[in-house]
Amino acid sequence: MKNVMLLVSVLLLSVSCVEINGSLQVREAMNVKKKSGFLNLKTKTVKLDPGSYRAELKIKSSKSINLELKGGSVGEIDVALKSDSNLQIPSNGQFYIEGRKIEQPFNISGTIRTDISHYGYNNELVRCEFSRVERHCEKVCDKETQKCESVCKDVTVTFQGLKDVAYHYTQTVRNASLEFMPENSTAVVATLGASGTETEKIIDRETSCR
Repeated sequence: MKNVMLLVSVLLLSVSCVEINGSLQVREAMNVKKKSGFLNLKTKTVKLDPGSYRAELKIKSSKSINLELKGGSVGEIDVALKSDSNLQIPSNGQFYIEGRKIEQPFNISGTIRTDISHYGYNNELVRCEFSRVERHCEKVCDKETQKCESVCKDVTVTFQGLKDVAYHYTQTVRNASLEFMPENSTAVVATLGASGTETEKIIDRETSCR
């Protein structure tokens, strides 16, 4: 178990589309590049005024993060934090992203904590379906000659059954804290706190349907 947790702590966030929600607190006006143009293939620089913005951080891969902001005069905007190389974001620990790497006018310093718990171990009989091929024969008669013969063919038949399933649940809680600094500066102009919880059912063992 210790080895598993160690592996989780060093792996990059490679889960497809991890979503955590929170708020962006802007202390001083800051510029960001938002998605714009046809199919959002271009970017446009906008200014975020001081204030609070609802934020959704979508970690799509180790190279692509999307920050969706709502509030203030900006309404709703998408800020892409995308790079051609790995952003080196851990599941647990600190990270630093330079603005030039993600083509944004700010640098990001952050910390992510991921806690995984296991619970609800159980086993039960579950209804299921199974199929098998059977040889079915029937008597076929010719009306004119009155001759009959037996015709056989393979038929797939579906049956209702039961299977024994052992399972448990895992709960993943993620908390992220980010600081935004303008390029060529160490002054923190905005902070973002976000968190998210995911629950997944894990099948530990199951018998065949019968």
